[in-house]
Formats: sequence, structure tokens, C-alpha cells
Amino acid sequence: MTDYKKTIQQIKKEGRYRKRISTGSPQDTYIKANNKYLSNFSSNNYLNLANSSYLKKQFKINISKYGIGSGSSPLISGYSIAHLNLEKRISKLLGFESTLVTNSGYLANVGLLNAISTNKIDVFQDRENHNSIIESSRLSNTKLIRYQHLNYDDLEKKILSSNSKNKIIFADSVFSMTGEKSDLIKLSSISEKYDCLLFIDDAHGFGVSAKDNRVFPSSINSLDRRKLKIDAYIGTFGKAIGTFGAFISGSNNLIDLLIQKSRPYIYSTALPPALASTTLDSINYIMKNKLIIKSLENNINYFKDLATQNNINVNFSNSPIQTMHIGNPNKVMNICKKAQIDNIYIQAIRYPTVPVNKDLIRMNLTSDHSKKQIQSLIEFLKQIR
Repeated sequence: MTDYKKTIQQIKKEGRYRKRISTGSPQDTYIKANNKYLSNFSSNNYLNLANSSYLKKQFKINISKYGIGSGSSPLISGYSIAHLNLEKRISKLLGFESTLVTNSGYLANVGLLNAISTNKIDVFQDRENHNSIIESSRLSNTKLIRYQHLNYDDLEKKILSSNSKNKIIFADSVFSMTGEKSDLIKLSSISEKYDCLLFIDDAHGFGVSAKDNRVFPSSINSLDRRKLKIDAYIGTFGKAIGTFGAFISGSNNLIDLLIQKSRPYIYSTALPPALASTTLDSINYIMKNKLIIKSLENNINYFKDLATQNNINVNFSNSPIQTMHIGNPNKVMNICKKAQIDNIYIQAIRYPTVPVNKDLIRMNLTSDHSKKQIQSLIEFLKQIR
């Protein structure tokens, strides 16, 4: 039996103890925490839609139409026309045959491998994949094989060492703790070369990554789709879209199999239909208002330019996620406490979320951050560079 108190004491000793901070305001560029408003650089609300007046109005309309809860699992009576419409729209926007709406990105990843798992499948994963992808292998009968972060030579070596006839490459498109991006064209090429399935989790790219205004922003739509062979694509609604939930897109056969065998999907109450309908409203809003994507890109570039001008050692990325490596759990916590004194809300990322001695500050930019807020963040970072 686990000694709870002893375990917690050990976590505290290692500088890994976590506390929740209850906020008293909507998710926005400012957030109320510890009884004062702080510039919020911790949220995944990349397009600032979580507190959108338009979406709040649509949510009220959708609640009047569908009620509050779904009342049942999708295979009983919880699956509504709202879910169906959302799934059809996503499939069309991303170019897949079919889509399945799920309750969260974590459950989507776990349920995906849960449905197809056998002990004869080797799953090759980037060492810095999100925990939900790693656990999807550990909680299934598949064999987890991890390759060095963004090292595709190492991936190929590990594939060549495998005796399994059934192989899957499963990777994040945008890594949640660093903002680094996988080379999806390279991964697709490797998967075809070695006859592997390719699963991509685009939680931090869906609704964000844009190259062509005619298509919906995502990590795959920003590339030449003729060079991509993706067998399963996972996206979430709780980040750029501003609502809640997730989805898996793929072939008709894959989605049908998930409906039959994915236990997290079968045995969970369905996402509220009003929320599904509001998610569709949000996706349509993004398609019609691409300037918010441009605003996000401008803020990312403005932050990077200011940090460079001030010689601040930031690990830059082309995503909204920017980081500073600190390397000590206690030091990174103290920095975040000092930030709150300066009215800035940033979060310390520590082991086990990142590897030991890779503790960092993560700063998330949004489309609606003002230049003044970004300047204030830079002034604070100058103190700790």
C-alpha cells in the first residue's frame, strides 16, 4: 500500500510539488489569480476565443436548442446531429474520409491504440511526445519504442531493428512544452518506406498553423498534402478553438473500428451537443476571420524580435509556445513567483513533464496580447537572463 504522506514529502523534497491556482475570471489575455489581474502568458487559448462574445452568444443559443448535457454515451442516446455535423465539417476541412469526436485529447490517444492494439504491434514514439501518447502505448498491448527527440536517423535504426510486421509511428506535430515541430514530410516518407502507419497528434497546431488562407489552419494543411500519408490525425478543441473536446480523423474503416472497440469512447458520456455545436461555430468563425491567425503570427514575431534585441536567451519556436531553459526546479518556481509580483502569469514546467534538469519557463502567446503586455514580459525576462 502506498504511503501517501511519505510520497508527497518526497515530491516536495525533489522540488516537484504542484499546487493548483484557482482563477476568478474567464480565460483571456488578463487573468485574475491571487486576487489581482495578471497578464496571462500561460494559456493555450491561442486565438483568444475561449471568452469570445460571439461564441458565448452562440453557446446560449445552442444550449436552448440542445440542453446542457448529452445524457448518455454515444452508442446509447448521447450522439446527436450536433456531433455528426461537427465530424462532417472537420473531415471536409482536413481531407479525411471520417472523423470521431471524443471527450479529450488524452482519451482520443488512449482510445485510438486501445482499439487497434495487439501484442504484435510496435509503436515508435518521439521521446518527448505528450504523456497521453506515451500512455496510449503503455495502457495497450502494443510495444512502446522511443526514438531520440526529432532524430529521424534514430527512428529508422529502431524500425530496422524491429521484427514486427505491424508498425506505427506516433508523434506530436507541435511539442507542447517547447513549441518545436516534427518534420511531417520526413515522417510520412519514413512511414511509407518501411510500411508503417503514421499517427499525428496536432493538438497545438489545429487552428493555428496557417500557410494558405483558403484552407483551415493546421499543421497538415500548411504542407503539401500530396506528400503526406497520415493514417490517423488527432486534434483538440480546448486550445485554439476555445471550447473543449477532441477528435480523431482517418479512414472510414478506422473510425468504424474505433466506434466498435475504443473503450474510452464506448463507455463515456458523450460531449454535450451544445458544446459540439459551439465548436462548429468556432471553426467556421476561424475560417471566415483569418486575420486572427495573422495577429497571432505578428505577436510571435514581435516577441522574438524584442527578445533578440535585448539579448534574452529564449528557445524560439514558430509556434505560440516560447521557452527559457532554467534547469533547476526550485529556481524556476521562484522565477514564476517573482513574475506574479510584476503582474505576469507564467508557469514553471518541471520533471516529470520535462526530463530531469530540463526545467523551463513556458510562455504562450495569443492573438490578442497587446504590445504593451509583450513589452512587460520582455522587461521581466531581462531581469533573469
